[in-house]
Amino acid sequence: MVRRSGIHGRGLFAGMDLPGRRKLGELSGRVVGRLAARREILRHPVIYFVTLNRRDALDCREGNAFKHLNHGCAPNCFLRVRGMAVEVYTLREIAKGTELTVDYGTTPHPGGMACQCGFPQCRRIL
Repeated sequence: MVRRSGIHGRGLFAGMDLPGRRKLGELSGRVVGRLAARREILRHPVIYFVTLNRRDALDCREGNAFKHLNHGCAPNCFLRVRGMAVEVYTLREIAKGTELTVDYGTTPHPGGMACQCGFPQCRRIL
């Protein structure tokens, strides 16, 4: 379920207890050129793109609820790129009501972006 997040904007939260190492679903969106995606990323403070390969990216701005996955330095989920699909998996058991997070790594924004995940060992920057 999507609702207000303490990390950033809106987030995706577990609607039930989730088992560890399970596929939750796939990010949806349209495939665009990676260079076009990079130009769009630099124009906006929030990123809704996932790199698929050297040429392509998934533009999730008009995608499903998985586009609301926020970054966390101690994530409870991970993304797996399989061809032109981006799958979402749990890393461990997740209690109902917990925000689902993934580690997005570094951002292409010049100077990075401030991390707001709240984890005690937060990297402070993406």
